[in-house]
Order: sequence, then structure tokens, then C-alpha cells
Amino acid sequence: MCTATLPTEYSGRVFTAPPAAGDDAITAYGPGRVTVIQQCVFDFRGCPQDQQDEIIDGVRGAVLRLQGCVILGGIKAMLAGNGDNPGSDVRYANWELENCVIIGSGRRCPEAQDGTAVTMRRCWIHNWGRAFDVRAFGAWAHRGALITAEDCLFTQSSFWGIGLRNTLADLGNHIGQAVNDDGLAALLRPPTYLPGVCRGLTASTGGQTLATRCYRNKNWIRLDGCNAYIDREQARAVVGTIANACPDVTKYLGQDLEGFFDDAIC
Repeated sequence: MCTATLPTEYSGRVFTAPPAAGDDAITAYGPGRVTVIQQCVFDFRGCPQDQQDEIIDGVRGAVLRLQGCVILGGIKAMLAGNGDNPGSDVRYANWELENCVIIGSGRRCPEAQDGTAVTMRRCWIHNWGRAFDVRAFGAWAHRGALITAEDCLFTQSSFWGIGLRNTLADLGNHIGQAVNDDGLAALLRPPTYLPGVCRGLTASTGGQTLATRCYRNKNWIRLDGCNAYIDREQARAVVGTIANACPDVTKYLGQDLEGFFDDAIC
């Protein structure tokens, strides 16, 4: 039985490291409670990688509502369902992200597994993989999870943004993950060899992605399940809406969000 409790709220806060080495910045627990995170900044660019885990983690069927949040850096941005309580995740877990920005995180932007449902509206995921540790990817649904993306942006500045050495390590680890999931048959499937910087919105092992009115600035960025794309002008309008909902990022990026988009996206 799920008993409702008052929401757990985080509003207007700035996080630069986890509360203790190896912890998540925020761990949301379920079932029966809602965690609301609004207008928070998570700037993990200066946090040593060996002190990090997820920036935001949802476990035991957690329900999360993120609005107007900014994530900068961090090896792992968001994990919806951590694999320990799949029954609770299938039954209860639900995430909604609106007007959020993730720039330069390594992976899990977000990652959803074990039947969790994640809806992204007007979110911008940029340069995933830069805080590289094992693999690079943007949003990924697997093990029966669903990610739905509306009016979202998935962009990269360069194919070689994580460097040649990390690109090769990333590719090898993606191949290893595919073999772990699907056996040697994975070696016969082209998606196994997709570099992490190309994995904007992808699904595997029973996961599903649905997307509409999304933007990618490079044709090699893969968005599984996207039925309609928008152009750069429309994408910039989305960024304007996101900027109005988020804290001012000028002190973090050296310019406002729209100016950053203008310089970063070509």
C-alpha cells in the first residue's frame, strides 16, 4: 500500500558537491512522496570525479518534479530507478522535467530503467560526455522504461569533443554493455557501435522513447522515436522559454543562456 506524505521540496538552491564523497547530491525516495526540485543549480564542474555519484537519483518508486533546473558537469546527471527495487519503480516511479538544462554531464541525462516513466518538456541537453568516466550518452531508456520528450534539444559542439582516447574507451564500453545485455548477438547489430556522443535519446533492452518537435544540431545525433524535428530558430525560441524559467546562468557560463546557445550551436 502507498501512503501519501507531504512533498519534499528543494527550491532556489545551489549544489557544487554531494553532501559526502560518493553520495548523490539529491536522493529522492518513494513510494508515496513527491520530490519537487525547482530553480536549483547543480554546478559539479569543480567537484572531483571520485567524489561523485548521481547528481539526482530516484529510488524505490520515487516521484520527481523538476522545474527550471540547471546541471553543469557531473559524471552522471539523473538516474530514474537504480535497479534495487524494480517492483516499486514499475508501479510508482514517475519523473517530469520541465524547462531544465544539462550541459557537459557525462551521461544519464537522464537514464531511466525498470519501468520508470520520464517526461521531458522543453529541456536542453548539450555536450553530454564531457565529464567522461566510463561511457557517454544523453537520455537512455532501458529495462522497460519510457522516456517521452517534447520540444527538447539534444546538441553537441563537436564529434571529437571528448577527445580521441575517451572516444575509443567510450566505444569499447558501449560494445561491452551491449554484449552484457544481449549476448554475442549484439555484435551483429549496428546500434552497438554507435559512439556515445551520437546517443542523444536512445532505447534498448525493452525501453522505449517517444519524441516530437525536438532539435538536433548534428545529423549524426540519434533521437530514437522522434516523429518531428524543429529548426534552429524554433530551438532558440525554446531556449528563451527555458531561460525565463531557470536561474540566471550568466555567473556560471559568462553569458545568458540565449547568448550561450548562439555561440555554442552551429
